[in-house]
Amino acid sequence: METPVHAPFSVKIRIEIAKLRKMNFREKMEYIWEYYKPLLIGIVVFLLISGSLINTWFINPPPQTALLIEWSADFVLNEQLVTLAETLTKQLVDETENEIVSASLFFETPDDPQMMMAMVSRRMALLSAGELDVFIQNFEQLRGTALNGTVMPLDAVLAEVQSISPLIFNIAEERLIYALYDPFEDGGQEQIMGVDISGSPLLQELGFHERELIFSVAISSNRLDNVVRSLILLLEGL
Repeated sequence: METPVHAPFSVKIRIEIAKLRKMNFREKMEYIWEYYKPLLIGIVVFLLISGSLINTWFINPPPQTALLIEWSADFVLNEQLVTLAETLTKQLVDETENEIVSASLFFETPDDPQMMMAMVSRRMALLSAGELDVFIQNFEQLRGTALNGTVMPLDAVLAEVQSISPLIFNIAEERLIYALYDPFEDGGQEQIMGVDISGSPLLQELGFHERELIFSVAISSNRLDNVVRSLILLLEGL
């Protein structure tokens, strides 16, 4: 008996049950697969997606970013940046928190405009989202990022350093880097835009031996507490 198209749902259910009762197990499986295949596939897909979302949101969420560093001072190996990020994660992040420090490499490629555009676009996207925190640059690079307002004056950061560790503040005071800050193109003025961290024992231990390493802070950073703590770690022992 065919199920009437316009029959009430309860009637359709009764008719389907009656059909199934007359079939053996194999016939039931073939009938269910033939007539309800789209529904069954939809249910399976829904369960898979739901399980994945539940795992991502509640059971095993991905780690959040505690600090994001962009390294552009000199070309370094990705393995070195991974080691730096892991070391700072251990120092800055409590074991109970699902957070990590990340470090990425920014390098200029004048012979490859497309690559250069991709690097700049990524930087701008991270700045717009407030996800980029620290730049480690050389002096010429700092002059450029200070001039266009990519990095911020460090008065507030240094005030926090002084409140936490007067000793480290004294070290920082001897290593301040001034540059012209002119984001509005109105002439600007020289301000404290970076701290020289060259020779940092922590960096030396990890194999970073560049002679010119300047710590500066992204203008849109939302994690200034960790920025301050990372600067203190990098200045310890100088």
